[in-house]
Amino acid sequence: MKFIIITLTFLAVWQTIHAQSTDYKLILNEQGIQVFAKEVECHDNQNGIHQLFYALQWINTTDEVAIVSFNIDYWMNGACVTCNKPKTAENTYTLHLMPGETIEGTCDKNSPKGTKIYLRQLYNTKSPSLSKFEIVNLTVNKL
Repeated sequence: MKFIIITLTFLAVWQTIHAQSTDYKLILNEQGIQVFAKEVECHDNQNGIHQLFYALQWINTTDEVAIVSFNIDYWMNGACVTCNKPKTAENTYTLHLMPGETIEGTCDKNSPKGTKIYLRQLYNTKSPSLSKFEIVNLTVNKL
């Protein structure tokens, strides 16, 4: 009986993990760098914060070190809020990817910058919602 419970638990966990890993959609494929996105719910129950984000997965498919720099333009409630603003060091993201490496956004507050994009509050329908985003000014330097 214990074996059956452990087996069923393992299968349920495996199915959940497998289902999560297939939710990613390819949004960019440039110079050996692939970017995938999926929606993730992030819950901070202690502070009552429940948000929806896009987690970005950056994959270096080359056999070279890649330094990727980019900006992200955001549309909130249908209007671009960053399109006509200067791209500065503050809103430029840089990722260092080793050959074959994957960097992925998570709910963790220490998730690498440029790997998580705010979508909306889950339980507050009056908060602004992301209606679109675009990765712009992408540069890939290989070492």
